[in-house]
Amino acid sequence: MRPPGAATYRAVLRNGEARGLVVAQVASECGDNIARVALASLVLARTDSAFLAVLAFVVSFVPAVFGSAVLGTAADRLPRKVVMVVCDLARAVVVAVLALVAVDGTPVWVLLLLLLLAETFLAPFEAAQRAIVPDVLPDARLALAGFGLMRVLNQVDQVLGILLGGVVVVLVGARTGLLVDVGSFCVSAMVLAATLRWRRATRDQGEHTTLLHDLRDGWRLVFDVPAVRALVLLAWSAAVFVIAPEAVALAYARADGADPAAGAALMASLPAGAAVGAWLVGRLDPVRQVRAVLPLAVVGCLPLLATAVDPPWQVALGLWLLAGAAQGFMVPLMSTVNLVTPAGSRGRVNGLAGAGFATVTAATFLVAGAVADLTSPAVAVTSAAALGLLLVGVAGHGWPHGELRRTAARVYAEQP
Repeated sequence: MRPPGAATYRAVLRNGEARGLVVAQVASECGDNIARVALASLVLARTDSAFLAVLAFVVSFVPAVFGSAVLGTAADRLPRKVVMVVCDLARAVVVAVLALVAVDGTPVWVLLLLLLLAETFLAPFEAAQRAIVPDVLPDARLALAGFGLMRVLNQVDQVLGILLGGVVVVLVGARTGLLVDVGSFCVSAMVLAATLRWRRATRDQGEHTTLLHDLRDGWRLVFDVPAVRALVLLAWSAAVFVIAPEAVALAYARADGADPAAGAALMASLPAGAAVGAWLVGRLDPVRQVRAVLPLAVVGCLPLLATAVDPPWQVALGLWLLAGAAQGFMVPLMSTVNLVTPAGSRGRVNGLAGAGFATVTAATFLVAGAVADLTSPAVAVTSAAALGLLLVGVAGHGWPHGELRRTAARVYAEQP
C-alpha cells in the first residue's frame, strides 16, 4: 500500500518537463541498446570472434571510466539543457558516420574507435540528466518518484532494447540498426529542446577554476560527507554482483545445453527484476526507502549464491530475477545523493559516482568472463555474489545509520 500523500509516477508525468525527460530517455536508451546489439553482431559476423563481439559491449563502458569524472563537470559549468541536447546531436553524428563506414573493408578497430567516441558524450549527458531532475521536480518526494520512474524505464529499456536489437538485426541488418540509433538521438534532442525550459548554469559564473579543480571538489563532496560517501561506495560495490550474471548469461545457457534464446532471457532477467524492484520500493515512504538501502543490497547477493549448485537455466532465471528485484535500493540511493548535493555541484558528483560505477562494471565484465572460461559460469556468478556480499558487509560495518536517518528525514520532509 502506498503511503498517504506519497508522490506517484502519474504526478511526475503531469509535469511537462519531466515528461520530456522521460520520452527522451526512452528514445535514446532503446536506440542505444539496439545499436550495441547491432554492432556486436556486425563484429561477430566480420571476425567470427566472440571475444571481439563482447569487446564491443565493454568498449561502451570505457569512456565513462575516464570521462564521467571530468566531463561530468560540464553539467555544472554549462546550462544542463544545452549539455544534453549537444551530447545527443554529437552522438547522432558519430553513430551516423559509424553506420556509413561499417562496410567489409573497414578495420574492426575503426568501428570500435568510433563507438568509443560516441559513448564519450554519454558521460556528460547522464550527469546533466540526473542533476536536472531536482530542478525540474523541486519537491523532494516528487524528485524521488521521478528518479524511481527513470530507473524503472532504464531497466525496461535494457530488456526491450536487447530484444528489439535482435529483431532489427534479423529483419533489416546491423547497419540499419545503427541508423535507428541515430534517429533515436535526434528524437531525444528535439524533445529536450522543446520541453525543457531555459536555466542558466548552476555554478557561479564569477568562478574561474580548472576541470581538475572541479574534479577535486567533486571528490571532496563525495568523500567528506558521510551519507554521500556511504551511498556512493555501496553503489560501486553493488556493481560487482549486479553485472556478473549479465556478463556470463549466454555462456551459462550454453553450458546448460540451452539455445541462445535462453541466454538472452537470462541476460534480461536482472534488468527485468530491477524494473519490478524499483517500482515496489517506490511505493514505500521515502524515509523507509532510505532505510531499506543496505538490507536490500545484502538480499541482492543471496539468490546469486544459490547459483553455486549450478541449477538448470530456468531455475537460475528465477534466482536472477529475485536478485534483480533487490536492486530497487538504487532509486533512493541516487535520489538522496542528488538531493543532498548542492545544486551547483551535482554534475561533478554524478560524474565521479558514474566513473567509479563504470570502472567496476567494466572490470566485472572482463573478470567474470575470464573466471567463466577458467572454471564455469556458475562459479563466476557465485564468486561475484560472495565478493559483493563481502564488500556490502564492509560498507555496513561503518554504515552511518543515524546520519542517513537524519538526512532522509530532512531531505524528504513533508512539503507545506
